[in-house]
Amino acid sequence: MQDGIQRHHASGRRDDLRLSLNRLLFELSQFGSNAVVGWRPSGKGLELILLPKTRLFGLKNPISQVFEGPRHLSDGAFKQVAKFIGGQPTEIRLEFPIGGGPNGLSHEDVESVMSRYSIGFAPFRTVFLIDVVGFSKHTPEEQASHLSTLKFSLSLAEATLQRAGLPMAMGRSTTGDGYYVWNLETGLDEDVSLFVLMALFSLYYKSLQREMADKMPLPDLRMALSGGSHYVFYEPSPKYVARHEYIVGDVTINAARLIGKARADQILVGDCSNTLEGPEAWTAQRYVLAANKVLSGFKKLKVFGDEVKESQFYLTGPKDEERFRNQKIKIIDKHGFEHICYNAKVNTHMKDGSAVFSGLQHSELRGTAKI
Repeated sequence: MQDGIQRHHASGRRDDLRLSLNRLLFELSQFGSNAVVGWRPSGKGLELILLPKTRLFGLKNPISQVFEGPRHLSDGAFKQVAKFIGGQPTEIRLEFPIGGGPNGLSHEDVESVMSRYSIGFAPFRTVFLIDVVGFSKHTPEEQASHLSTLKFSLSLAEATLQRAGLPMAMGRSTTGDGYYVWNLETGLDEDVSLFVLMALFSLYYKSLQREMADKMPLPDLRMALSGGSHYVFYEPSPKYVARHEYIVGDVTINAARLIGKARADQILVGDCSNTLEGPEAWTAQRYVLAANKVLSGFKKLKVFGDEVKESQFYLTGPKDEERFRNQKIKIIDKHGFEHICYNAKVNTHMKDGSAVFSGLQHSELRGTAKI
């Protein structure tokens, strides 16, 4: 009993110290205009490398430690980054120790606070974008209902992956008439899980759309999935609230360009390539194959009373002799830039003989520039 009380008090003190450090950083960040590039413990507190974000993004050929990896730097890396930036580190004095002990904060505790004021860079991550077709034509009440249904379907898909033990912690940001969706953790398995998340989301949403057809018809969607690099940042707050991640970069731009040319009920997959996971690049085709292996484990999944017999994610194309080949599609966005992608479908057959189809068939792509 006494041990439990002591642990509770220690946990409460850590929370208070994190809040105190967060308030200090919020002031130093000047409402988020400055970013923490690096930190290290000092004799009397912490040393920080702070830089205005406008200068940070203006750096030419930045060394990797500026954006990648944790913000807690070794002494050597700290000096290297400070020299590269050409700035003088800021020392802050604290009334509690750093590095462990019952009366202070661990390095992990400090890093969790510092990361809220940093800008990170991810060289590759998969992201998908959902867009409600004709969103602006609906009443505000209908719009709120539609976005709520999207969120509900996404949450169901996320919970399904988590129950199966798959790596999925969903990040999401609204575009006004839809959502960007990504996995908060990076890695090969996490990217594959995102393909699976989109497939399960489309299954849940389409099933709801069918069930609610007479009561409150749900609008059609269009979706785009792609992979690429991006920056990661967080919204600073004087309160130590739950951290909300935002992403922006090549991958979100590409998904937005694809969705701008997608038709109602269409799924487009960017011709992305991840070269960070071994000697052979992970292309869109490899991700789809890996996602289908995962989807094969969801046979007998119950979807609003119906049981899944088989679900498959595939890229469409014409039939050459006895085989289908994936057909590349070229689209030109509103700025005149060219993007290569694939048309995709998610087909799910239920045990009762019914089927749930998402995406357009290849035969419906008349007028599309094919490669």
